[in-house]
Amino acid sequence: MTETEFQDLVLVCGRPGTAPAATAVVRLLGKLPGGWERSWRLDETGGRIQLRIRPPAGSPGSAVQAWLAGALDDPALRAWRAEEAG
Repeated sequence: MTETEFQDLVLVCGRPGTAPAATAVVRLLGKLPGGWERSWRLDETGGRIQLRIRPPAGSPGSAVQAWLAGALDDPALRAWRAEEAG
């Protein structure tokens, strides 16, 4: 099995009045499968979450994007959307 790389994700809140970034990141991290490495950084004032996610070795290249799509389908997270990391 090959080593899987970290993937950087940036999420922004697209709707005012939703739960703050700190609440959203807890919800997102709670949806990660076991064995995934992660780190995060929040911008509370700007409604922005930066995530670094790495699934276990041998995971398909689309694993992070598939997880993110499923996580953002949660009604509590639908105000959040992915943005280009960079």
